[in-house]
Amino acid sequence: GNVYCTGFPDPAICVSEHPGQEEVRDEAIEKIVTAVRAASGGINGALGKEPELKQSCYLPTTPDGLPMMGEIQGKKGCYVAAGHGCWGILLGPGTGETMASLIATGKSTSFVNVSPFRPDRFNRMQL
Repeated sequence: GNVYCTGFPDPAICVSEHPGQEEVRDEAIEKIVTAVRAASGGINGALGKEPELKQSCYLPTTPDGLPMMGEIQGKKGCYVAAGHGCWGILLGPGTGETMASLIATGKSTSFVNVSPFRPDRFNRMQL
């Protein structure tokens, strides 16, 4: 079987690399492997073998740490759903359902109030 392990994020930075140019740091990988082994039975646990695939990615975040979800102000029909950080995989289904409802009906689902996530909250923010 396969095990997906995610690690300990670095501080926020402005990204200058293009996709595929992310640095995979061996010391970061070793920290993740050590933590997973410690939590899952050591060398005989979930991560007994050395990882077959090591990769790195940037976590898209916003200045206030909340995702952006909604229509772009002044750009009718242009929507964004981004900035979920390390929670993107977990929040993806709910975000997708919410955005589909917002785009199709002009209203969010009854489960999610999108007002805290409006992209226009950054209009006056000093970035």
